[in-house]
Amino acid sequence: MSEPALCCTPARLDWSQPGGPRASDFGDVYFSVEDGLEETRSVFLKACGLPEAWKNQPVFTVGELGFGTGLNALGLWQLWREHGNRDGWLHLVSIEKHPLTRADAERALSAWPQLETLSRQLLTQWPSLFKGPHRLVFAEDRFSITVFQDEAEAALAQMGIAADVWFLDGFAPAKNEAMWSQTVLDHIGRLSRQGARIGTFTVAGAVRRGLAAAGFEVSKQPGFGRKRERLEAVYAGAGAGRERHEAPVVIYGAGIAGASLAYALRKRGRAVRLIDPDGIAGGASSAPAGLLTPRLEKADRPHVRATLAAFDYACRLYSPLAAFRQSGVTRLAKDEKEATRLAALADLMGEGYRFDGEALEMERAGWFDPVNIVRALIGEVRVDCEGRAEAGEVIIHANGPHFSLEGDITPSAGRVGVFGGVAPERPLSWGGYLAPVPGGDVLMGATHINGWEAGEDMDAMRGFHSALLKLRPELAEEIEAEPKSSWAGVRASTPDRLPVAGRLDNGDYVLSGLGSRGFAHAPLLAEQIASQICGEALPLEHAGAQAFKPQRFAERRARRVQS
Repeated sequence: MSEPALCCTPARLDWSQPGGPRASDFGDVYFSVEDGLEETRSVFLKACGLPEAWKNQPVFTVGELGFGTGLNALGLWQLWREHGNRDGWLHLVSIEKHPLTRADAERALSAWPQLETLSRQLLTQWPSLFKGPHRLVFAEDRFSITVFQDEAEAALAQMGIAADVWFLDGFAPAKNEAMWSQTVLDHIGRLSRQGARIGTFTVAGAVRRGLAAAGFEVSKQPGFGRKRERLEAVYAGAGAGRERHEAPVVIYGAGIAGASLAYALRKRGRAVRLIDPDGIAGGASSAPAGLLTPRLEKADRPHVRATLAAFDYACRLYSPLAAFRQSGVTRLAKDEKEATRLAALADLMGEGYRFDGEALEMERAGWFDPVNIVRALIGEVRVDCEGRAEAGEVIIHANGPHFSLEGDITPSAGRVGVFGGVAPERPLSWGGYLAPVPGGDVLMGATHINGWEAGEDMDAMRGFHSALLKLRPELAEEIEAEPKSSWAGVRASTPDRLPVAGRLDNGDYVLSGLGSRGFAHAPLLAEQIASQICGEALPLEHAGAQAFKPQRFAERRARRVQS
């Protein structure tokens, strides 16, 4: 039985014809051979009433079928830059079953040098091939793109959006029937606000009838280029709702969870403050160094998609910061069984992951300075060492194990050792891990002890060096066997070892239970919570959000009692 694929099959392109690439598997073009950018402006932007439609809207959401080369995204982004709302936020939520590689996208977009500045920014954040949604944020322009990499029906069923307009830009219905099914069109209606507008190039009868059945009023309009006609449609139903909290936000905790929330909210212009008795980057976020690596699991499950997307998002967020070095990380195999597992993971995870017979090389991973990452994310947000929420403030609990959630978030203490010596250019992990310490020395760790006290177990610190000596003796010989010092912190742990992120029954929010992967998982989960508070398109699949919801443990206990 084959393992479930974690990655999409990339698009196969035919570049032999003039006018841009064709999709080999569908026999269709990605954009008009006459002028793809003008087609975008005519068939989608103008047809959907842009830029007038987003005037005075604090949140505006565009849904799209067929992300393709990203040309529509760039055309939309350019228009938003020129005529967008100063205090608003624009979301594009798109779907792509067969994503282009970054190299193919760069080649395709090179046809529009007038978009080069935006193209370069988009390509810098271009999504990996992992299945599921990928959030790309361009905070300076108050613009984000979320690309769901999956079948259209599956992706739409998992979306949390209330769309103001839709660009239906999949390949022609005769060549890609699945993207125009009645189920797809019904989902589009379900995810539309009242009066939402649709622009599309096709006038196929099945599409006209399908949109009408989904609640849209459909009309034919003059086409673009060689196409005589195109369609516009307006949603006539009651429409999807959009709940938005305008109140100031108070966050308990100024570690990586609180810092990620502060960043996500301040970039939206929200009033926010942090309360933490330890100040900035206390507790588990004050370690001397850390590794940023993905959670490795051989399964295409909702929480796996979400944690892989979170790792990718963290890499994009941290990459401009001096406190993060995307050096790559080598995951060593401790035995033959683990070597087999790592080899299989390399095949499943695709580009950027390679097994060399002894270790899994993870090119996107790296190491970081925790305190300076936290400080960079908090920025100018106010941090109080004491205080409490005031009436009317939105409350978020991001203070690790200090928020117990009926005992389902518990403390897990850990200790790491700081050793003299020379760290390799590429950090290592093997169950333990080795990372450079900013300014010199080598960090190795970490212990996991239930409770608040990590103990003074220096024998465990020496044990990390002994383990490295067995696995990579040539590296261990460059590092002193006796630790110079150690550091201890307390993580927040959960019974299923997954984070807790979402709204509590009392209306507060929580981001906790991050374990030893807070820096990998907190930024995207904070983006999810910020999007919930601000009434924006959500970056996680519904099933992924359910895997992290705070109520899951109580619901499981209730089911056990009932059975």
